[in-house]
This record gives sequence, structure tokens and C-alpha cells, in this order.
Amino acid sequence: MQFQVNNTPGGYVVEAYVKEGPSFGRWYPLRNFGDRQGDAFAFRDFDCPALPDTSIRALIRAYNAETKYIRVNGQKFIKQR
Repeated sequence: MQFQVNNTPGGYVVEAYVKEGPSFGRWYPLRNFGDRQGDAFAFRDFDCPALPDTSIRALIRAYNAETKYIRVNGQKFIKQR
């Protein structure tokens, strides 16, 4: 699976590319890190590749663009206020 950071007006959003057929797929947002570019890059580079597909699909279903996160470490995230 591939991951990218998308710089949107709402913040830095980490997205995953999910194949939906033999020759096509789609980018899905996983987490919004607001203005925290470094947290988004760390999540993309270190945390996402280690996640199983079931966890990635759970993040896709639970995504809310209004919720922004602070990355404490690979397993702990705090919602920004």
C-alpha cells in the first residue's frame, strides 16, 4: 500500500492508496494533522507501513476532516482542541 501527505486548506492529511480492482484504485484520507507537517510525515513514513490492512480500513471509515491529531509516538495520538 502507498501513503502520501496531502497539503489541504484544512491541514496536512495522510492518505492511503487502496486498490479497488486489478488496474485502478483510490486515495483515502486516514488522519488530519492540521498544521503539524512533521507529525504527518512521521505517521506516513513510520506508522502507516507497520499497520495491518484492517487497521488502515478502520482509519478510513473513522476519518473526520474536522478532527486534527498530534502524534506523540507511533501508538499514541492526541486530538487537538
